[in-house]
Amino acid sequence: MNKKVTSASSKVKNEIDEDLEIKKVAHSKSYIQTLLLIILIILFALTLFCACFYIGKYYEAKNKVKGDTELIEINKENNKSFITNNGPFEKVIDDTLEEDAIVESFANVEVSTDANSKNDGVLVYDVKYEIIQNDFAFNPISTISSNILVRFSYSFDNKEWISTGYVLTAPDLTLSPLMSNYYDIGGIVGTINVATNYELSSKPGETKKMYWKSETLIRNNSDTVGKSFKANLKIEYKESA
Repeated sequence: MNKKVTSASSKVKNEIDEDLEIKKVAHSKSYIQTLLLIILIILFALTLFCACFYIGKYYEAKNKVKGDTELIEINKENNKSFITNNGPFEKVIDDTLEEDAIVESFANVEVSTDANSKNDGVLVYDVKYEIIQNDFAFNPISTISSNILVRFSYSFDNKEWISTGYVLTAPDLTLSPLMSNYYDIGGIVGTINVATNYELSSKPGETKKMYWKSETLIRNNSDTVGKSFKANLKIEYKESA
């Protein structure tokens, strides 16, 4: 009888141990599943965040190009050209400025020629500075002390800039360079011809890029506070070969 009782007791104990082992395995599996679920949630959140971030950047860039930047693409048989104009800018002087204001505007042009082309790629273009609004008075005698001046420069690497220093044409007058190649533009409204029939070429297999910049200097004094100036530096396509 004692042996039978011992045997039954041992059987019950084994069953309890098996149940505990099964529960441990189930608990372990449940823990792993919970951990995997947490990892998946974190990965999903990161993926969603990255997707929203890059989608936002895409639409921001798209809207910027649509609203401010003009992109012109010219395709020929053996070459391709791009013109980028950043659009007009506007500046109003207020009494919070401690120094004179300098507003920079950029435009660039690029020519790429296929390696198998027999000829160089050539783009002919004009550079213009359109003054849309100008509240600053005209000066009969141009001077470097004018309340508003502009300087034009070009570069082939976007680092070293060469300022133009030749006579420019504007509506009904010509503009001569002053000190540091600035031009007095007080009272002028209309188009200043910065460069006319300018050629940019690239050899077969070469890409050539040229940058243009305007620096508009507006004095900050009692005579300029509240006055507005709006202009647009842009490159106009003429022809290509």
